[in-house]
Amino acid sequence: MTITKHIILEEKHKKPIVTDVFYTNNNTPKPVIIFCHGYKGFKDWGAWDLMAEAFASAGYFFIKFNFSHNGGTVEQPIDFPDLEAFGNNNYTKELDDLEAVIDWIYKSSEFENNLDKTNINLIGHSEVVAL
Repeated sequence: MTITKHIILEEKHKKPIVTDVFYTNNNTPKPVIIFCHGYKGFKDWGAWDLMAEAFASAGYFFIKFNFSHNGGTVEQPIDFPDLEAFGNNNYTKELDDLEAVIDWIYKSSEFENNLDKTNINLIGHSEVVAL
């Protein structure tokens, strides 16, 4: 299994999106799962790595990320040092972040042979996400 952590994506609100990917590197296109953490959450909370590994072992290309305004930073992704960003967070910014992740999937050449861009799925925790 290939695990790449701390990929930094930029988005239109000028805050980074810290992203991890989990997959089996066999040059076979895999359905994509994008995992969105919940309110006051982050991508590394609890058992999210175990969940990512389980989905990757089951044949998925698994992506988890921190919303740009969740209160974490690149340097401290599991802490809560950016209270101003958290205070300015809203549903629109989270949808913009999700759009940035989806755009990154389509533009990424690094993982192109291992993901199926026609089969993208979304899992959310603690909040409703609609596309």
